[in-house]
Amino acid sequence: MDAEDLEITPTAGPRCAGVRDLIAELLERHSVVSRVAPVGTLRGDTGLRAEIGGLDFDIWIEPS
Repeated sequence: MDAEDLEITPTAGPRCAGVRDLIAELLERHSVVSRVAPVGTLRGDTGLRAEIGGLDFDIWIEPS
């Protein structure tokens, strides 16, 4: 994954969905992570749900 995948331009930072996809890709490679799925809300929030070591996590990505 590179700047183009994250849709980074000289005037704008990465899109939240691009960052979510990068985090999901990294988590999926780890042996203790058993499940990763993207999630969103009607408000347009971007996040992912992961099961790590038997614990469930919701991770939300927000612009700074």
